[in-house]
Amino acid sequence: MVEVFQLDEKTLYAEDEEWRIELEDGSPLRLGIVFEAVDLAGTEGFEDEEYSVVMEAAIVPSPESLDEDVILEVSEEERPSRHGLIFDLYRHYGGVPVNIDALQPARASCGASAFVADQVVRGQRTASGETIEVRHFRTVEDALPFTREFYVFMSPIVFEFLDWIFDQPLGQGTGRDKIKMLSKGHPG
Repeated sequence: MVEVFQLDEKTLYAEDEEWRIELEDGSPLRLGIVFEAVDLAGTEGFEDEEYSVVMEAAIVPSPESLDEDVILEVSEEERPSRHGLIFDLYRHYGGVPVNIDALQPARASCGASAFVADQVVRGQRTASGETIEVRHFRTVEDALPFTREFYVFMSPIVFEFLDWIFDQPLGQGTGRDKIKMLSKGHPG
């Protein structure tokens, strides 16, 4: 069963006992997803945009899967709370990005989900030149309930494609390398 926790006024974390991978050394790693509402107002292409909030999603290791050195590196607290540690890890290193709208094309889900939030769906060009549909919200207050009711509900599907997601290149490695670095504190 997926549990959801609010980390701050614009960030949620979802986890499930079944969201796991096994690293090359055989050690199990529990995972979760951070959802952050990002307001693009004032950035290029969003100067006067009324619907400027997007929801970014990233897979991160759960706090129980973190090496002690990683905990010491990302947290300034001697005994960080579980939610504080998740938030610190995400803020410090990010996670493996996931396009949650790719699970079900945003336009296809609008009829079932439009009642939850004031939103529009727009095409957006990725760095690879591909056009993807991205859901835009008017406010963070619109984005968070939608995330709880729709994105979190859809998030278990992400873990059915975990190998594919983790095999994708991310800068100087793959998503798998990033997750290993986040949990163990050293690159692939």
